[in-house]
Amino acid sequence: MAKNGELRVALIGTQFMGKAHSNAWSQVNRFFDSPIKVVKQAICGRNEERARAMADKWQWKSVETDWKKLIERDDVDLVDICTPNNNHCEIAVAALKAGKHVAIEKPLAMNVKEANKMAEAAKAAKKMNTVWYNYRRVPALSLARQLVQEGRIGRIFHHVV
Repeated sequence: MAKNGELRVALIGTQFMGKAHSNAWSQVNRFFDSPIKVVKQAICGRNEERARAMADKWQWKSVETDWKKLIERDDVDLVDICTPNNNHCEIAVAALKAGKHVAIEKPLAMNVKEANKMAEAAKAAKKMNTVWYNYRRVPALSLARQLVQEGRIGRIFHHVV
């Protein structure tokens, strides 16, 4: 994270999940009281015209068309990966080696071998590697968890049909 309390985010991907994540990054400072200000630093997509349109619509500061150039930038703290699943590992490992934190659209990887490679890269870089789960902080799920932990709804069983 930058010393001035900003988290400078770069997003790779301009399709549906790129739009969803652009919206999330746009809302985070409105929704959460946090001393960290999210800055939408750069968006990256193979199609320059689409990437520029996304940058204009979602107020990304700059555009890249090569993710390898993007992860080498000094003005990026976190790389948000919204690419097809089979690209996640290569991009994440490279971004971690470049000293960036990484957030990846689910699924994390194509298999356990890739997931382990990513985890090892995060550990070696001492950087965060996380997976987006859009229901993680939903109040209803937090309440359900609390009720289970407090034993207020009895013993829970899981039955697979």
